[in-house]
Amino acid sequence: MKMHSFCTVFSAVLLLVLVTGFTACDRVRASLGKPTSADLALLRQAKEAREQAERDSLEAVRAEAARLAAEQAARDSAAAAAPRRYYAVAGAFKGEEGAKIYVDKLRESGFRTRVFDFKSGLKVVCVEGSDTLSAVRRDMASLKRLGIAPSDPWIYDTNKKLHKDL
Repeated sequence: MKMHSFCTVFSAVLLLVLVTGFTACDRVRASLGKPTSADLALLRQAKEAREQAERDSLEAVRAEAARLAAEQAARDSAAAAAPRRYYAVAGAFKGEEGAKIYVDKLRESGFRTRVFDFKSGLKVVCVEGSDTLSAVRRDMASLKRLGIAPSDPWIYDTNKKLHKDL
């Protein structure tokens, strides 16, 4: 009989400890200065909100970088399309293939190029282009430093109209 009442009392005490332990956990944590389950849930939500804001911010930066790159490409394309007055001539070729190979070589070296179809039939490969002679002379000096310049370099003045219409 004693055993049965001991088991009953023990079971009741164990059940009471378990029930109050689960419901009183937040009270105990709060009394110890620790965050409660509600506090932890708020911290998790705040962390998720920060991470989402960071992802949104990175996406906005990527979109802005893409937009700026597209604008720069459009400006470069427009600038390349508008003929300048002077060009440093890097080479002249009878055929399209030779001019294309030379253009690729110049672009690999970091130059912007333009090919003029001269009325004589030559494909004249030029670099950069400017409305001032001093800028074109700097381009020629760069070509010489890299060893790309022709043996007899010259500057093409587009006002001379040696090229076919663009």
